[in-house]
Amino acid sequence: MRAAPSVRPEAAVAAPADPRFARPRTLFFGIGAQKSATSWLDKHLRGHPEICMPVRKEQHYWTTRRLPQPYPRQEWVAAQLRKIAARGLYARATRSRRGRMRDEAWRRTEAMLRHDTPDHRAYADVLFQAWRGEPVVGEITPEYALLGAEDFAEMARLGSDVRFLFIMREPLGRLHSGVRQFLRKNRGPEAVTPANVAARLEEAVSVPGDPAMARSRYDLTIARLESVVPPERVCYLFFETMFSQEEMDRLARFLGVAPTPAQADRPVHASAGGDIGLAPELAARAEEALAPVYRFVSARFGALTPETWRKPRPAEARAQRAGEM
Repeated sequence: MRAAPSVRPEAAVAAPADPRFARPRTLFFGIGAQKSATSWLDKHLRGHPEICMPVRKEQHYWTTRRLPQPYPRQEWVAAQLRKIAARGLYARATRSRRGRMRDEAWRRTEAMLRHDTPDHRAYADVLFQAWRGEPVVGEITPEYALLGAEDFAEMARLGSDVRFLFIMREPLGRLHSGVRQFLRKNRGPEAVTPANVAARLEEAVSVPGDPAMARSRYDLTIARLESVVPPERVCYLFFETMFSQEEMDRLARFLGVAPTPAQADRPVHASAGGDIGLAPELAARAEEALAPVYRFVSARFGALTPETWRKPRPAEARAQRAGEM
């Protein structure tokens, strides 16, 4: 993965953005973390009458332009378009309005991932496809957590009030879930076995800069983001506590919209292989590699850090035992 230099927004040369980005009062970007209920949050927000989100979720616009891609995303979009083109005359004529909008969304997605223009016109085509004057427009793509500071700066320049959402889940739990998702997407559901999960997690812990580990390095994501975006423009949520009306009301205030009921009993996209555990030694190695994250989050968020994050990490536990001997 390429290094992510810290660049202040004023230090970069701003290209004129498509004027549509300036139309809503607020733009927001949900930047992860992966496997931290981002699909649930997407569903919660897209049902709000004051918020417009793309017809399809997870646009991957910025990461496709700026980062190596782990999945053949453009080929996948092309396959969807071939399915649309293969429909018969009757199927096309009787397609519902929602279905036609989704078909059009796939066409716009293909153009968005193919075009690379400074004004982000093709991206605006996707974001504003369903816009009807709502004051808030945004999207959630968990992979954005891997972006560099200069990418966040460019996103922040798109409008006068641009905000970011970032969900954090207990780092080892997120890593474990992300590894299982990687296996399912790349090798199929049958590949989500204890041996494969252990091997992939071992690789994530051992290889510097591994994307699976990087997605749990919230400390690094926050450092890059806040080097170019004021902290008050970022709403931080914890996976373990976000499924509450109080937290969703806090998010609504952050976005400047009216609170709406939170459907906390409706899980979305749970990972396969959730019953696969980790060998204690491997779990200890992973937690030790993630120790900087636990320390950073505890220091930064204090009592807001969920209790499940605050158990002694392996290295800390060993130090405690050594001190008792």
